[in-house]
Amino acid sequence: MKLRHLLLILTCSSLLILPLPDNAESTSISDNLPLDVQVDLLMTELSRLLKIDDNEGIIRLIPQIRGLDIEIPDSLYFLEARALYRIGEALTARDRLVVYLANTGRNGRYYEQATELLLAVREEADIQERKLAELERLRRVELAKSVQKARTLRIREAQRSLQQLGFREAIENGEFNNPTREALAVYQIRHDLKVNGDITDETLEKLKAAVPESHNCDGLARYSRKPQEWGIPVNQIPAQVAVPACNEALRLYPEVIRFQIQYARSLLAAGRANDALTAIEKPARLGYPAAEYLIASMHEQGFLSADSKPDLVNALRWYRFAQAKDYPRALLKMGQLTESGKAGIKRSNANATKLYHQAATLGYPPAQVIMGDKYVSGRGGVSRDYALALQWYTRAAELNYPEAEFKLGGMYERGRGVQRNKTSAIAWYRRARNQGYPEAAAKLRRLGG
Repeated sequence: MKLRHLLLILTCSSLLILPLPDNAESTSISDNLPLDVQVDLLMTELSRLLKIDDNEGIIRLIPQIRGLDIEIPDSLYFLEARALYRIGEALTARDRLVVYLANTGRNGRYYEQATELLLAVREEADIQERKLAELERLRRVELAKSVQKARTLRIREAQRSLQQLGFREAIENGEFNNPTREALAVYQIRHDLKVNGDITDETLEKLKAAVPESHNCDGLARYSRKPQEWGIPVNQIPAQVAVPACNEALRLYPEVIRFQIQYARSLLAAGRANDALTAIEKPARLGYPAAEYLIASMHEQGFLSADSKPDLVNALRWYRFAQAKDYPRALLKMGQLTESGKAGIKRSNANATKLYHQAATLGYPPAQVIMGDKYVSGRGGVSRDYALALQWYTRAAELNYPEAEFKLGGMYERGRGVQRNKTSAIAWYRRARNQGYPEAAAKLRRLGG
């Protein structure tokens, strides 16, 4: 090795370990040296790495040499390929060998070694290439899934708002179908937006601004908008505060259907049935089942009759409108009318149970409790089956429905459909009590919980 090379290496090595002043720039020592000196340093280091077979060091160093503004010897491609092959990077090694042979042909210094290495590396390189291709395919699949998921969430967000703005056919299912496109186009026309029937950023922002996530009106006069929800019964709505709260919600968001329905429910709770009917007219005309159900119940209770007598004919008509849309409350009500044989319906326990089961399967907790009761008693066209009763109670209790929590506590207390377990019984009674279920406190006192 030339003395000049050794001196340079020693000099640079010693410089690299010296601490830099606080105001020194963090630049590489070699960047401050003349180009020919940089080349000498790197080539000397390469010779050292080749002697000790430091393949990873060779792979790190050669790209640095290639990065200099000089003509690079073709032999570096072979040396790099050999180092890559030795550490298992067959595919990259193959590519470097191909470059080397293409540049040098049969006149290359390492021609024979390169051709032998190419034959040796080819099979493993093909395997690695197939693996990379498969990984890339999977990456593209995952990327497509991610894009589709984001698109689906965006569609659902738009549909959720459209549903609340009177476009009932734009069902929240994440599918960009014709009803959704048509609803978007109509909404864009009404609000002077670019009309293309697509979910543009401008349209989505407008939709979101038109439909608030929550309002005091929701907490005071909530109704079941999804099967897994249950609303506040009309007779439990605090009308004195709910009416002004929902009136304010409508003043701020006049197009939102849920506020129209909740305002009507508040008015009904205040004893203003005729005003409630006026308030509910638009959502009922648009076919919203919650509105149809409310009108049906008003007829059933005689609120809309001149003599205040129940009008079961009109009640049944409106209940059936909501039932046809698989509205769980209407299914449950039709089950009750069928079980009792009211409103001109032929009495049938079996048919009633089918209606209860339909509502329960949709995930409606009150119907799930009724199904649990049916299997406990063995009535309504089903045989007694505590295990099935336990399943229905559990499904409703997992949705935090207090009556189900209470009855599930009873199943554990008595050992029906499950091994008797006082601790579990107390836990379920406690959950029911914490939600205000009246009978749970007495059970807890008796069990010492």
